[in-house]
Amino acid sequence: MTGSPVVIDASIALRWLLPNPLSNLCWALFDRIVQRNDAITVPTLWMYEVVSGLTKAVHLGSVTSDEARQGLDQIYQFRANLVDADELLSRRAFEWTLRLNCAAAYDSYYLAVAETLNCPLWTADRRLFNSTRAAKIDWVCWIEGE
Repeated sequence: MTGSPVVIDASIALRWLLPNPLSNLCWALFDRIVQRNDAITVPTLWMYEVVSGLTKAVHLGSVTSDEARQGLDQIYQFRANLVDADELLSRRAFEWTLRLNCAAAYDSYYLAVAETLNCPLWTADRRLFNSTRAAKIDWVCWIEGE
């Protein structure tokens, strides 16, 4: 039996794959998800952001292209459930973008998926976390706790 869905944004996934001070905390979250048999659920945008983050890391020289390829192989092993950006999800993302007074809607897709599934959204993106706290949203979780 599968546990509950949990939304993980690309900031968490990239810390699984790339050197970062928060990597250990992100891996601990992954271990908890696996232990509970929860389902990593993400908007399809997640894959675009992960691939972009990996290629950026190669471009900046923080990892080799072979290391990034290994990271890409690894991300597919996580078997995340990808949620397509249908009309309803896109409308919810649009409303989240307006509510949080953002210029771009990328983060709002994660919010829309988590809202739709009534589940937590985990992030290592301090800006996203702070904006949701300011809006009194309590189901967005910061990787380091509060």
